Amino acid sequence: MGRFYGTYRERAERLVARYPEPRSAMLPLFHLAQEQDGWLTPEAIDHIAELVGVSGAQVVGTASFYSMVKREPVGRWLVSVCTNLPCQLAGGDELLEHAERALGVRAGGTTA
Repeated sequence: MGRFYGTYRERAERLVARYPEPRSAMLPLFHLAQEQDGWLTPEAIDHIAELVGVSGAQVVGTASFYSMVKREPVGRWLVSVCTNLPCQLAGGDELLEHAERALGVRAGGTTA
């Protein structure tokens, strides 16, 4: 799908209208696109660029900064485990290893 449709289109237009600078609506539009399609499709990237008046490259550049914006399809449920230094000190690595064993998939993978 990618392009906003139906009520999603209306919501997207309302989001853009809330900001004095349209490109400020990008992050909320990313969330809306993921709600609609499950990920940020190439068509959604193009549509968001049109809505906020920037290039597709600028949309991709912004989206790539945020780890919670998925630019490829993901599974139905997404499990994230913090592994930065404070989380490592609190056992984040061990939790990740346990999750990988329990789910039978490596970090970044998808189960059947």
